Amino acid sequence: MEVSGTSVARKSVLLVLFVPSVERDGVTPVDQDYWVDEALETLGTVFGGATAYPRAKGIWRDDEHGGHLVRDEPVVIHCYTSPERIEDEDALSELGSFCRRLGREASQGEVGLVVGDEYFAIRDFSEDGRGWTED
Repeated sequence: MEVSGTSVARKSVLLVLFVPSVERDGVTPVDQDYWVDEALETLGTVFGGATAYPRAKGIWRDDEHGGHLVRDEPVVIHCYTSPERIEDEDALSELGSFCRRLGREASQGEVGLVVGDEYFAIRDFSEDGRGWTED
């Protein structure tokens, strides 16, 4: 595709990552600025770029803790990539490693990731775990 004589790369797959503001307990704050910067750097390196949007207002039901509702003000990060890149094993490995580290170090119950039109509830935060579970 060309726009005004300039070659344009098409990235048609939207990846959305939610960076939490609180730990699983719903009270203890996480270092959100740190995690937003880490996410932007990871997505920029792996997929070519990303944009973080200001804090949103959200809620998550923690079914493993009696359905407790955790109120959160996540930063929502959008990243567009190509269908080929989102299927690349190395890229997915780096993305999975980052999401598991975020979940583990920020004491989360779940890390939310949207790829295309699918939501992935990442709950296995072990360093060697797959960590991808569809809901």
